[in-house]
Amino acid sequence: VEHPAMKDVLSPKEFAQAIGVSESSIKRWVDSGVIPASKTAGGHRRIEMGDAVRFLRDSKTPLLHPDVLGLSDVSALGGDLPIGDDLGETLFDFLRAGKAKHARGLIQSLYLNGRSIAQIIDGPVQMAMSRLGQIWFETQEEVGIFQEHRATDIAIQALTHLRLLIPNREGAPVAVGGAPSGDPYLLPSLAAAAVLESRGLNAVNLGPETPLESLQLAAESMNASLLWLSVTAIEDREALQANLLELVEALEDRGLPLVIGGQKADRLGLPDVPHLHVGTSMGELEALVKGLRLSAAESDSDNEVQAGAG
Repeated sequence: VEHPAMKDVLSPKEFAQAIGVSESSIKRWVDSGVIPASKTAGGHRRIEMGDAVRFLRDSKTPLLHPDVLGLSDVSALGGDLPIGDDLGETLFDFLRAGKAKHARGLIQSLYLNGRSIAQIIDGPVQMAMSRLGQIWFETQEEVGIFQEHRATDIAIQALTHLRLLIPNREGAPVAVGGAPSGDPYLLPSLAAAAVLESRGLNAVNLGPETPLESLQLAAESMNASLLWLSVTAIEDREALQANLLELVEALEDRGLPLVIGGQKADRLGLPDVPHLHVGTSMGELEALVKGLRLSAAESDSDNEVQAGAG
């Protein structure tokens, strides 16, 4: 059976069916401002998917019929969201077995049920991927390699789908980032982008193998308010350190913050300067961004940051 694609916009009737309330209740919540909505030329109310998700998270309302919203991956779980400390183990089992729909559905369900993206990545995703990587490292067997590579692809799919659930607001401050030259890993910078978007930013992920000169050029051309760099592998520590120091100096003249994260971020030996922030977890990235005053209409930005928080 082919499931419908995730919807971008919902009618009050569709949202009512998805959460098991009356259509009149949804219309009343829209008209009172509880659920943001727009109106068509004919006067019909329309709810953006991101605003529907925000309502679900804020109100702790159960999503009874995810298929109505086109969330077929959530339906793959059969309505049974595992509870407790074994979520990483559950995700590990899904990833190792190549159950892509179940893995994507689990991650989406955690978000819909109120977990922040930083919590999801630092928790179940980190635990599952670390275990898979350890199996590959210890055995060096082809089965371990293909399972780890397949799991990485599924995790990338999951975070890409998850980003679609985050409310997207025009005019939000832009954050630009990626992984430096010599770092081939895509998943960490993608995870950082998802966390930044959940904090109300417009994240532009340039991905792995991004020269720092390109990162700086992108920041200037897009008038970015923040740069991030995910460092998971270091090809030439001295060269990267020297290039980063040049970048920090160039950014300091503009007052532009640079946030460096990833497994190897704390091994770069960088100086303690005002516009440079270093952390190794997504929770630290989230905390750093919460503490920054980014250039944009600050009142609007603050509202979006609060709304995007988990």
